[in-house]
Amino acid sequence: LAGTFFTSVSSIIIRFSEAPALVISAYRMLFTCMMLFLPVFIKNRREFKSLNKSNLIMCVISGIFLAFHFASWIKSIQMTTIANSTVLVSCSPIFVAAINYYLFKEKITYKMIVGISMSLLGTIIIGMGSSQGNESSMMLGNILAFMGAIFVAGYLVIGGFVRRTVSAGVYVFIVYFVSAIVLFIMCFVTGIPVYPYPAKEYMLFFLLGFFSSILGHTAYNYLMKYYSSTLISVSTLMEPIFASLMAMFIFREIPSLYTVVGGIIIIGGIYYYLMTQNTIKDKKNKI
Repeated sequence: LAGTFFTSVSSIIIRFSEAPALVISAYRMLFTCMMLFLPVFIKNRREFKSLNKSNLIMCVISGIFLAFHFASWIKSIQMTTIANSTVLVSCSPIFVAAINYYLFKEKITYKMIVGISMSLLGTIIIGMGSSQGNESSMMLGNILAFMGAIFVAGYLVIGGFVRRTVSAGVYVFIVYFVSAIVLFIMCFVTGIPVYPYPAKEYMLFFLLGFFSSILGHTAYNYLMKYYSSTLISVSTLMEPIFASLMAMFIFREIPSLYTVVGGIIIIGGIYYYLMTQNTIKDKKNKI
């Protein structure tokens, strides 16, 4: 829950920034790597030398997924409401289920299909509300948030696999470092300047790195080895609730009826799916 709270703070910090989304994403990862460098290398420098090639490749791929996640999701925050963005990006368990089915041959039951269908219905309802809004960019913002859910799903699936044998410090540092490189390259390719920006912006980048990445994302990656991914996934469903409440008080963003109804259906569908998965695992353990 603490990790979820700190990740939900990111949408509020992003809204205060006036920098381009790619710049926010790149500096967020850069500052995170700078803060992790000394503690990780002091404690885990030997592990870096013994890291096998397959795990290194998986970490690099995970970092690319994370870069695309931040690039799309942070841009969505600038184009749609915080409630819409955080609710839609919480659809990631849908894609985690699909990836696990195709890669690890995990069985998909009727109840799982019901949960996934509920979540898709919720996204359609939110999209309907956005199409009736005054700003045409809102629909694109919602699409970007949904894309962010797809990319973060890849990042989470890889993390759950690699963390079985790789420490949290080594994993997150490589992933964050690769993510930072990819995001800065995206800035250069698209012609977005990475310097200079006002001191206020760099402070916001630092806060994103410290609160949302180190206390948020890193907490998830640390827990993957010690707790079930089901428990962690269920706790992340609180993120759109935390973010929406903060947005109401700070920015006076009142969620529309479409967002409230669609969000309840999405969260309900994902929760139903995750609890179904948990029940199946419990039955297997008892057998």
